Amino acid sequence: MGNIPLSFLQPGIEQIRKSIHDIDDSYNNEWDILAELLQNAVDAIRKNKSSDESIIEITIDSVKREIKVHDSGIGIEQSRLPILLKPFSTDKDNDPNSVGEKGVGLTFVIFSCNYFEIKTSFNGMVTKAVIKDASTWKQSSDAKELLLNVEDVQEEYTGTTVTMKNVENSSIFDLTFEQLRFVLRTRTILGNTHSIWENDINIDIYLKYIDQNNDEFEDVLPYKYLLLPETLNNNEKISLKDFIENYSDALKTDAEKRAALNGKVIYYDGKFTHNNNREIKFYSYFMPGRAMWDLVSKHWGLITDDKIDDEEYNSNFHYALLKPGIFTSVKGMPTGITINNPKTGYSGYWSNIFIIFEDASLKFDIGRKSIHGQQSLILQKYAKEIFNQYLKYITKYVSRESVSLDSEWDKEEVFGEIEEMVDLKSSNTLFVKSPKGQEAQVSAMFYEQAAKGIIKDLKFLTTGYKGKYDLYAKWGRKKVVIEFKAELKNIMRDFNDEQKLFDEIDCIVCWDVSEEDEKILKSRSISIDEIKTSRFEENKVFPNATHILNLGGMTKPIYIIDLKKIFISQSL
Repeated sequence: MGNIPLSFLQPGIEQIRKSIHDIDDSYNNEWDILAELLQNAVDAIRKNKSSDESIIEITIDSVKREIKVHDSGIGIEQSRLPILLKPFSTDKDNDPNSVGEKGVGLTFVIFSCNYFEIKTSFNGMVTKAVIKDASTWKQSSDAKELLLNVEDVQEEYTGTTVTMKNVENSSIFDLTFEQLRFVLRTRTILGNTHSIWENDINIDIYLKYIDQNNDEFEDVLPYKYLLLPETLNNNEKISLKDFIENYSDALKTDAEKRAALNGKVIYYDGKFTHNNNREIKFYSYFMPGRAMWDLVSKHWGLITDDKIDDEEYNSNFHYALLKPGIFTSVKGMPTGITINNPKTGYSGYWSNIFIIFEDASLKFDIGRKSIHGQQSLILQKYAKEIFNQYLKYITKYVSRESVSLDSEWDKEEVFGEIEEMVDLKSSNTLFVKSPKGQEAQVSAMFYEQAAKGIIKDLKFLTTGYKGKYDLYAKWGRKKVVIEFKAELKNIMRDFNDEQKLFDEIDCIVCWDVSEEDEKILKSRSISIDEIKTSRFEENKVFPNATHILNLGGMTKPIYIIDLKKIFISQSL
């Protein structure tokens, strides 16, 4: 070939396609498309110094699987469009106010649909660019190039509009209108976290949504992160700082302190200075009971009664429900990344706490799946300090029982519903009705059977110590931990939230191991095996156990006591 210089850095079609797949794989959140489009819209508005009008209009059609976002921002110069639409291209490298910086967000959006259109105005010139069949091209294997069509548009127009059609299937299109509003205000930059602590620009946000039933909804959203305490009246919330100032002295009785906190959401905000120059702001709140998360979600229209205990639904739409946890944001944008709870005493209280950190130094990977380990440790450190403030001043006086948002309670109606419940028709228990769905009755019946000598070989030590597990006992010399569940499938919620861990629990007591329990656990690669031992044989497994949860060898198995099965065996 001789001494001929060759260009070797130009990627071929297959290399480009692989890069697109790599970008796709880096995104795993259902709201990522909306997050990227809205991030670009807000960045464009912040750059536009020539207009007093700041508007974002969002239209989502779930039936047609179409998304349109218009902003009144600065727009894009025509010559820059083909460059910015290339993978890994960005014009935000040196802009400290812009959130996006890696140049992959728009690429992810383009290749998530089969029709992408961007219309933009810059210095009076209106340009439209269209890319067709990008999603199909991404999945193909031929060498056909993907084309970008750019044209001038002769019309009066300002800002930028991105239109996506034939968007890849996403559970975003399955959301209710209330859930969509919640996601926009907690998982995208429309949930502006800057405004929690300081004044920021105002953006008028107009939302139009057509759901799967072809019902149409419209609303105007505030440009601010949705915080539960800000939706409550003064009788429903209290500042931790105010409580410390007014109730921490010895002149106040415990009864007065309990009365001040009774049924209220306690909130606490502030900032930490890390290494003298890194400011980390936070906002937190403490729920008076774990059931409050579901109750508020129901009150806001995010979930219905029949879905609260539906494990599959909760798994698929967890991001559209109010949950405890440690959340992060950077430059005013929620990242969608959560931090694991730090190890603390009284760890059961983590299920009562919400924290969001705002850290301008936060760095995350492509697709916002995780943050770097050291940064996670820093935020865990400060989360522990926040946790300890709640622990020190208020947990002693707060009931952790379920709290209802509804003050009305009809005694006759309740007893009428109880009459409709299934009768046990068993002489082995004092209870008349089946405990299906009632964890307190499951535990009461377990102790009842122990008192009658049917549940044997266990020495009970204490219940609910440090608020984590239900029963601490001994089986011979072995120390064991026992959990009570109304339905076995509900244990997955504890494991998912890391409130209770597989390797710490020895036995779960439930009323009935159902086919639905088996189905849900199987979906998580956990099998339920029935113990086939005769009651006339020496039983070397856990006392009275009827089943074993098999966790695939990753940890020790967990025994199950199915009370219904024990009742039946006693009747034989």
